Amino acid sequence: MNLFAALPEKERLIAERFDSLIQDIKPLNSKQLAFLPRDIQRLSALLTAERSSLKAGYMNNAVMLSAYTRYFMRWNLFRLTSLFAGMDTTAFDFLKDGDYCLDIGSGPLTVPIALYLARPELRGKKLNWYCMDTSQNALALGENFFLSCAARLQTEEGEPAWRIVRVKGEMGTRIKNKVSFVSCANMFNELYWDTHNPLEKEAKKYAALLLSYTVPQKAVFVVEPGIPRAARFVSLLRSALIRSGMSILAPCPHEGACPMEGKKGGKWCHFILDTESAPKNLQALSEKAGLPKDRAALSFVFASSSPAHQSSSKPAGGKTAGKSAQGASRQHIRICSDPIVLPHGKTGRYACAHWGLTLVTGHRIKDTLSGDLLYADLSAQDIQALPVDRKSGAKIVNV
Repeated sequence: MNLFAALPEKERLIAERFDSLIQDIKPLNSKQLAFLPRDIQRLSALLTAERSSLKAGYMNNAVMLSAYTRYFMRWNLFRLTSLFAGMDTTAFDFLKDGDYCLDIGSGPLTVPIALYLARPELRGKKLNWYCMDTSQNALALGENFFLSCAARLQTEEGEPAWRIVRVKGEMGTRIKNKVSFVSCANMFNELYWDTHNPLEKEAKKYAALLLSYTVPQKAVFVVEPGIPRAARFVSLLRSALIRSGMSILAPCPHEGACPMEGKKGGKWCHFILDTESAPKNLQALSEKAGLPKDRAALSFVFASSSPAHQSSSKPAGGKTAGKSAQGASRQHIRICSDPIVLPHGKTGRYACAHWGLTLVTGHRIKDTLSGDLLYADLSAQDIQALPVDRKSGAKIVNV
């Protein structure tokens, strides 16, 4: 089972028609459309190389907001809908009618919209979404886009079951009700990027802040760009959540120490999504902006207070690695890298397992993808006896 999956046909068509939907809500004239690739390129520079020049309320600026929604929001929707669609069918069963959810740094409501598109079973549940951001303009645009999507997916007349409550503020802003689900997408990198505090301290602080919003039975979802520093933060946040009594639903196949924690010079946990299935008009806009994408990367953690929900990180009809042995038990292995060229014309992929960093090799490796969950029937003695890669120190599992 892979972490990612495609949207159903009806939802995919909505994603592909994003341009026309957003144009109906927030139209740009011909001159503004002509300058859009330039504006996207400028915002990209501000979000990366020129980060110190980026103002905190940049999405209150109409030009910046247009560039963000038509490029960055669309790519984030592609990543998140693919991720949410690929999660186990029971992954969101903890959400009940009347529950409250909180999306922090919501911008134009990317997470709620992605969840609405990717998880049809949630659309009929009466969920109350607090969408928190410093930009009221972004929140208003996102709510209108959400309502537009919901109207196209309604099977019966009437208002959508989800209620959006816009909250102007940053993380730490008070809300009226405790929530069952709290999410953050691409938000923390804007908070910890220039901090002088150790990243461990930041992760501990933010984990406590996230949990301060929640009821005893809750889930937390945090996703960040798939780059080393972001992966390091996500790994540290994962550890802080585990110490707070949370269980990991995905992507981890275990709750031991993270073997791909993003330390300097080491491996970092991230997953690559092929962009061939992304909307063609989005790919064309990316080319015009000089920011083409042939792959989309992310690092994330999805945690729950209930161990019963861990089924979302277990394989369903997954691929088997290794051979059955006496006393063996099923061991889960998550693929976390691109193919790696090995000596003697061989290929491998780095992966994560409860025993630590793993190098998966063998003739079937060509059929695996980033994010695949494999399983191997191995006993404790088998694991102890696995050969070790000299370069990385990873245990080698042959498939």
